[in-house]
Amino acid sequence: MFVGGCVRDSLYGMPPDFDDPDARNDIDIATVLTPDQTVKALKAAGTKAVPTGIEHGTITGVNKGMVAEITTLRADITTDGRHAEVEFTTDWDQDWRRRDFTINAMYLTPNLQLYDPAGGLDALERKAVYFIGEAEERIREDYLRILRFYRFSARYADELDETGSAACRALREGLDMISKERIGQEMMKILSGPRRGFILPAMEADGILERVWPHPADINVVSGLTEMPEAVAAEVMLAGLWPSADPGGIGAALRLSNAQNARRRDALEAASAFTDLAPDERQARVLVYHFGARAFRDGALIAMARFGEAAEADYDNWHAALALADNWHVPDLPIAAQQLIDDGLEPGPDLGAALKRAEALWIERDFPVDDMSLAAIRQKAVQQADD
Repeated sequence: MFVGGCVRDSLYGMPPDFDDPDARNDIDIATVLTPDQTVKALKAAGTKAVPTGIEHGTITGVNKGMVAEITTLRADITTDGRHAEVEFTTDWDQDWRRRDFTINAMYLTPNLQLYDPAGGLDALERKAVYFIGEAEERIREDYLRILRFYRFSARYADELDETGSAACRALREGLDMISKERIGQEMMKILSGPRRGFILPAMEADGILERVWPHPADINVVSGLTEMPEAVAAEVMLAGLWPSADPGGIGAALRLSNAQNARRRDALEAASAFTDLAPDERQARVLVYHFGARAFRDGALIAMARFGEAAEADYDNWHAALALADNWHVPDLPIAAQQLIDDGLEPGPDLGAALKRAEALWIERDFPVDDMSLAAIRQKAVQQADD
C-alpha cells in the first residue's frame, strides 16, 4: 500500500506534481514482501530495483522517470533516540504503530481504499498534528521527531497540539543526541516551509531553538521577514534568525553546504551596509555592484525586517531598490590595465593600485560607459599614480 506523505498530501489536496523531480521521489510504498522478494517483483515488472536502504528494508524502484521507495513492514526491536533496530514483519498493525504522527500512518491500496488505523484523516480534518500513542515514547525512539513535530504542525495545523508540545519541551535535550546533519536538514525545511512566522516563535517559547543553536534568536526579524510579500529564501531566514556571521558558527553547527553558508554570510554582510532609509537609485547601484544582485536583495530584506516600522513607512522606496536589483544588469569594469599603460603609466607595482583607483572613480561617477568619461577616468587615475 502507498503510505506517508503521498497519501497525506493527496488527502490534504496537494497531490504530487509529477513534473517536479522532487515530487516524483516522494512516493513511499509499504509491503509484506521481503527486500529480496521486492527486487524480484520489480525486475519481473520491468522496473529497475536499487538497494538504497536494504538493511532497513528499503528498495527504490525506478521506471520511466518515476521513483518510489518500497519498504518491507517493520517492527522496532530496540531504539536509542537516534537509531532503531528493526525486524521485518507481515503485521500491518506493528508497522503503523512505529510511525511518528497519525497523519503519516495512513495507507492507500492500489485500488484507492484508505486504511487509516491511527485516525490520520480525522487529524487532517481537524488541522492538527498528533503523535501516535504516547508522545514522549515516540520522541524517545527518535529525538529528531521533535523538529518534525514543529515542521508538520507549521504545514498542517492551525495550532500546536499541547500534549505534543509539552513532550517536546520536556525532552528537548535529546536533540543533543542527533547528528548535526539531520538537525540542519530539518531546520532548513522548517525555514523554507510555510507559516514560519507561526512556528518559529513557538519553537523559541518551547526552548527548542536554543537546543539547535545556543545563541539568542531574533524572532522580531523573523516575523518581519515572514510578513513581506517578497520571497525569502531559507538561508536568509536563518541569517535573520541568528545574525552571527562568524565563520565557525551556525553554518558548521548545522552542517550547511558551502553554497547555503555563503548565501547566509553574504546576506548578513550586505544587510550591514543599509541604514534605516532606503537607498536611492544611485546608492542601490553601488551596493548591487559591490555585493551582487542576490546578496543585495537578501540583505535588503533583512534590513527592512530589522528597521520594522521605519522601513514599512518607506516601503515604496525599498521596493524600488529591490526592483533595481532585479532589473539592472551589473556591468563589468570597462577599464583594463593595458589601457592605463597605453595612457602613459609604466608597468610595475603601481599599476594595480591605479586600476583600483580607476574603478573607484568609475563607481563614484555612476558607472559611465561613454568613451569621453572613461578616458577622463583613466587620465585621472594615471595622474594620481604619477603624483
